[in-house]
Amino acid sequence: MAAVEPSASGVPQIADSSQPDSRDEGLAAIGGNVGAVWRAWWTWSPGNGTFNLQIPWNVIGIDSTVVITASEIDSNGNRFVGAAPFQVSSIAPGNGVVTFKISIGWNSPLPMRTDVLVFN
Repeated sequence: MAAVEPSASGVPQIADSSQPDSRDEGLAAIGGNVGAVWRAWWTWSPGNGTFNLQIPWNVIGIDSTVVITASEIDSNGNRFVGAAPFQVSSIAPGNGVVTFKISIGWNSPLPMRTDVLVFN
C-alpha cells in the first residue's frame, strides 16, 4: 500500500463552502429508508499529490452515507474536466465530520471543489 504523498504545495485547505448555517435549513421529507439528504460544496486551496482531508459538517453522523465528488475549478470557481485525474476514496463519516482521501494526479498544484451528499 502506498503511503500518503503530500506535495510541495502543502495540504489543500478549505477556501469556501455552501454549507447551510442550520442543520434543518433546506430539509425536505425523503421517504423510504432515508430520512434526510443534504448537499453542499467546498472549494480548496491548490494542491497535488495524495492527502487525507476532512470536512466538518454537523449533519454527518457515524452512520451517515456520504458521497463525495471532486473536480478541478477555474479562477471563477466553475468546475471542469481537465487533463488531471482527481480521485476520491476511503470516505469515512464520523460524528460531525467526514474524512476522505483525495489524489490529484498532476505535477503542479490545482484548485478543486468537492461536492458532498449526506444521506441519513
